Amino acid sequence: MTKAVLGIALYLFAAAAAPDPAASLRVRLDRVFADTRLATANLGVLVRSLDRPETLYEKNSSKLFVPASTNKILTAAAAFVRLGAAYRFPTRVYRDGPVEGGVLRGNLIIAGSGDPSAAPRFYSGDPFSVFRQWAATLKAFGIRRVAGDVRADPAAWADQKFGNGWQWDDLAEPYAAPPSPLEFNENMLSLEIAAGARPGDPAIIRQAPMDKFLDLEGRVITSEPGTAARIEVDRADAQGTMKVSGAIPKGTATTRDVAVPDPTRYFLAALRRTLSDEGIGIDAGIVPDQRPELLFVHSSPELVEITRALLKLSINPIAETLARALGPDGTFAGGKAVLEQTLEPMGVQKGSYGYADGSGLSRLDLVSPRTLVSVLGYMKSRPDFPLFYDALPSAGVDGTLAERMKGTRAEGNVHAKTGTLTGVSAIAGYVRTADGELLAFSIMVNNYLASKEAAEAVEDRALQVLANFSRK
Repeated sequence: MTKAVLGIALYLFAAAAAPDPAASLRVRLDRVFADTRLATANLGVLVRSLDRPETLYEKNSSKLFVPASTNKILTAAAAFVRLGAAYRFPTRVYRDGPVEGGVLRGNLIIAGSGDPSAAPRFYSGDPFSVFRQWAATLKAFGIRRVAGDVRADPAAWADQKFGNGWQWDDLAEPYAAPPSPLEFNENMLSLEIAAGARPGDPAIIRQAPMDKFLDLEGRVITSEPGTAARIEVDRADAQGTMKVSGAIPKGTATTRDVAVPDPTRYFLAALRRTLSDEGIGIDAGIVPDQRPELLFVHSSPELVEITRALLKLSINPIAETLARALGPDGTFAGGKAVLEQTLEPMGVQKGSYGYADGSGLSRLDLVSPRTLVSVLGYMKSRPDFPLFYDALPSAGVDGTLAERMKGTRAEGNVHAKTGTLTGVSAIAGYVRTADGELLAFSIMVNNYLASKEAAEAVEDRALQVLANFSRK
């Protein structure tokens, strides 16, 4: 045998004996997911290359799991496809009477479509910014006083009070604020609670940004300095009264955000107050209705900007609004039917998952890792993928991943949606390997008894393994 032939034979033998990088990756991931803290949990994982037709890792990938907020991936993807990244929510303002001598002899009628953007995060910290713009527009129409009132269009889609399967003890929380065709400040209100002068004194409770909007039954007392603050809030009863109880140490203050039980009334009250502050009086007199005439249309920021807030900050009311905006009638059932049609070309068949709400707050949501990865893979094929990709939280940089995976190759690399409920931790999105190969992944952990931090630590280690993976 010549030296050349021998060299070739040795090269081929070495190549055959070299470990398969993908096989080595699976071994490393098996070790990560064998963490004893998740030994009794249900775990589902799927990792798929988007640059070549290859599944790199899977574990129970077709099983159904409670997705928590990774359910928002389905909602956001369907909204991108059906509505478009440049879509803007319209809010129409009508009058039903003539304008004479600066007086609108009728009502202002507001027809909303669920625009969730009348909130500080979209307008430099000012929740009233949109209404100030409206006041300027009304003045441009010569309106300085409204003889009637400010009303909601009764033809707009009805308030959907709660998502299907939401737990009763969540309903006072801001993340369970009900969606509405008219939304202000993300349908939430802050209770600013300050201790009284002496132990035993009642605490001082102020509401922001609309003071005295809610009917509060306050039972918060001032406790001794150094004691722990304890604030409990019950959702509003049938009469609209919200009970606030507990104790707050002398010399301290705290803030508790709560869901507003009637978003439409909240919106109209904020609009009336702003118009009054801007010099437009509201008489609220009885005025015969006439055929409404359109005054102007307000458009929200583009859907891509709204989706960025939805995904990075995991804002449930935005997800519920998008789910209803998908349909023709503003109902969740109508939106769900459109979402199901939209997901089918993504390889997700109706009946293979449970979509109980738009946000993932419901434990009736059931989704597999395969479903999420299929949707993520489909979005990669769209021309607006960079917008969708950038809307996801970035590890170690922003959103719900701002404090995770810092100082690793995953930092700034992993773009993914997180999901958290008690006993549920999930993450799904994209990661690039050390070679620059783009992967889509979904990791879902259900029914674990360890801490939330322990579940996230396992997820983060797995994503660091993927970020460091190389085929070379």
